[in-house]
Amino acid sequence: MNSRNTLLFLSCLSVSVLSAQSRFTVNGRMKVESGDLSGAKVVVYKNGVKERTITQDLAKFSMDLDMQQNYILSFEKEGFVSKKIAFNTKVPAEVVNSDFVPFDFAVSIFKQYDDVNIVVFNQPVGIIRYETGAGDFDYDTDYTASIQSQLQETLAAVARKQKEEKEKAAADAKTAAKAEAEARKAAEQAAKAEQALAEAARREAQQQEAEARRVAEQAAKAATAERNAKPAPAPAAPAPVQQQRPQPEPPVVAQRANPAKPVMGADERQRSLPTVREEAHPAAVGNGSDLRSSDDEEEVVRNEELVVEPNRVITVVKLERGGVVTEFRKVYHKWGGTYYFKNGAPCSQLAYDSEARQEQLAGTSTR
Repeated sequence: MNSRNTLLFLSCLSVSVLSAQSRFTVNGRMKVESGDLSGAKVVVYKNGVKERTITQDLAKFSMDLDMQQNYILSFEKEGFVSKKIAFNTKVPAEVVNSDFVPFDFAVSIFKQYDDVNIVVFNQPVGIIRYETGAGDFDYDTDYTASIQSQLQETLAAVARKQKEEKEKAAADAKTAAKAEAEARKAAEQAAKAEQALAEAARREAQQQEAEARRVAEQAAKAATAERNAKPAPAPAAPAPVQQQRPQPEPPVVAQRANPAKPVMGADERQRSLPTVREEAHPAAVGNGSDLRSSDDEEEVVRNEELVVEPNRVITVVKLERGGVVTEFRKVYHKWGGTYYFKNGAPCSQLAYDSEARQEQLAGTSTR
């Protein structure tokens, strides 16, 4: 077989071997410190080219990698430091078709802090390659040792930040708990104060009701006493009948036919005739123009005011007559009682209506 045919045979053999080669399975788990997997993703690069992105079931996932390739898996989430794992699936030709044990790994990402140097995470944190001595895939220990010091330094800084963050969160929680306790205490005090105010209002309402009942009883007693003390009106006496006095008849004077002649020695004085006068009738006395009309009554000034309060409505009527002020009050309570007062003392509705209201009905001037 010449060299040309030999080269062609080897080329065909290489193609047949590659077509028959198996795949390398990896089982991964992604964790997010102080967070969850929402918004997280795994970006798969094959030979430097983005091949796919995994966003589902990142807590536990599996994928097959082609043999004789270079892969990088980048674990990412907004606000967290990305980490990369490299897989080199190149193996000797004689073991390409071997059944390799699936490789299990886990990657945990943490929150990104502005003052922590994360340059070390620009490169993979681990490389998995075929180990000839073990006859299977495992971590490249030499690479891990080369970046170990940088990783430890960065992780120590991250741990300090996480500790500070936890302490701050604990302090904030303590402050929030204290504020909540104070707010709860203030709410309880406010509830107690409101309850006390309600109780005071209830007691005041009871006192007002009792006072109203007392005033009502006093007014009723006063009205009863006034009715009992007031004598019954006497029956009106009939008007005296003016009797017509008979007019006296004038006296009859007998006329002598012949006047007596004077007698010697007798009294020569002649008696005078009596004068007759008619007496005036007594009914005519006092009916002349000498009757005087009584003086006009003094003017009464009436002032009425309405006072509206939460539990009652007060009508205040003031009557001013000749410089003397008489005050009447009508107090209507919203629970239903109505009471009357005159100059601060209880009085009956009859007295109120007859004096305070009748003055207005009679035409009293109101200011």
